[in-house]
Amino acid sequence: MSPDETDVRCLDSIWINGLDTRPFLKSAAWVRCGSRHTPREDLSLSSRTPAEEPPPTHQQQPQQLTRPAPGTAPPADDLTRVLGQVLDGGRPTGVLGPVRVPSVATEVADRLMTAIAIGDYLPGHRLPGERELATLLDVSRATIREAIGRLQAVGIVEIRRGRTGGAYVRTSWTEATAAAVRRTLVPRWPELEQLFDLRGLVEGMAARAAALRRTDKDLSAMRSALDAYAGASSLREEQEADAAFHAAVVTAAGNPQINALTRDLLMRVSLGFPTEPYGEDDPETYRQALSEHRAMYEAISARDAERAGSIAERHFTLTADMMRAMLERGLNDSRDSRSGS
Repeated sequence: MSPDETDVRCLDSIWINGLDTRPFLKSAAWVRCGSRHTPREDLSLSSRTPAEEPPPTHQQQPQQLTRPAPGTAPPADDLTRVLGQVLDGGRPTGVLGPVRVPSVATEVADRLMTAIAIGDYLPGHRLPGERELATLLDVSRATIREAIGRLQAVGIVEIRRGRTGGAYVRTSWTEATAAAVRRTLVPRWPELEQLFDLRGLVEGMAARAAALRRTDKDLSAMRSALDAYAGASSLREEQEADAAFHAAVVTAAGNPQINALTRDLLMRVSLGFPTEPYGEDDPETYRQALSEHRAMYEAISARDAERAGSIAERHFTLTADMMRAMLERGLNDSRDSRSGS
C-alpha cells in the first residue's frame, strides 16, 4: 500500500486555532479521509490541559498548512530578512522570537517540551543552564526556573545537584507533550515550512561552494566526522557527529557569512536552540543520512559542485519530515485522548 493509500481514522475534525490541518496532513501523504465531517474541535494555544480544552465559541477562516511546491523559491522578504540580520551582525532571532504571551512560563515550558520532543535535546542530555536559556529565549531566569519546574513535575527532566548538576532529560515524550507540541508548532507551521525550504537552498549553496573551495584539511575534517557518524553507538553520538560533519562542510565553503546564515536558520528551525532537531532513534533514517553524508563527501572531494548541492538540498528534508511526524503525533495523541474519554 502506497503512502497515499494509507487508511487511518479521519482527521476532518482537527481544527487548531482556526487552522484546518487536513491540507497539511494530506500534502504530507499521511491520511485519506472520507466525506463524513465530525464536529470541529479547538486546540487553541493556552495553558489548559487537553482534557480541559473547550469547543470553540466562534469560527475563524481556516488557513492552509501547505508546504511550498518543489523548486519554489522562498519569499523574497524572508530571505532578505535573514540575510539582513546576518549581514548586520545581529544575533539569531529564533523562529518564535522573544516570548511575549500572558503566561510566559507556560510558553517557555511548551517550547522546551517541544524542543525535547523533536530531539534538540535527547534523553540523558543536560539542558543549558538558566543563564544561557534566559539569553536564548529572551526571558528572566526566574521564568526559566518556573518552566523547568513544570518539566520536572510531568517527568520530562530530573534535577541533579553537585558539580555536574542541572536539568537532565529523562524522556522525550509524556502525556503533557502532545498539547505543548500543538501549541508551539501549529500557529507557526506556515513559517516553518518556508524555513525548511529556505534552509535546503542555503545548505545546497554551502555544499556547492565547499566543493569548489575545499582544502585537504577540510576533507580531513569531513572524513573524521563521517567516521564518527558511521561508528556512533548512541543517538547522542550520532547527533554530535552529524553536527561536526555539516560544520566541516560549511567551513569548507570559506565564507563566514554563509556560516552565520546557516547557524541562524538552524536556530530558527530548532525553535531558538542551537542544535539540530534529531527526533527518535530510527535505523532507517540513520542509514539514509549516512548514505547521503558519504555521497556528499565524495561529491565535494571530486569538486562536483552541482552534485554536492543537490545532495545537500535533499538531505535537509530529513529534519522537515521528522518535525512533520512529531506534529502529526501531537495531533493524533489529542484525537486518541478524546476518543478514549
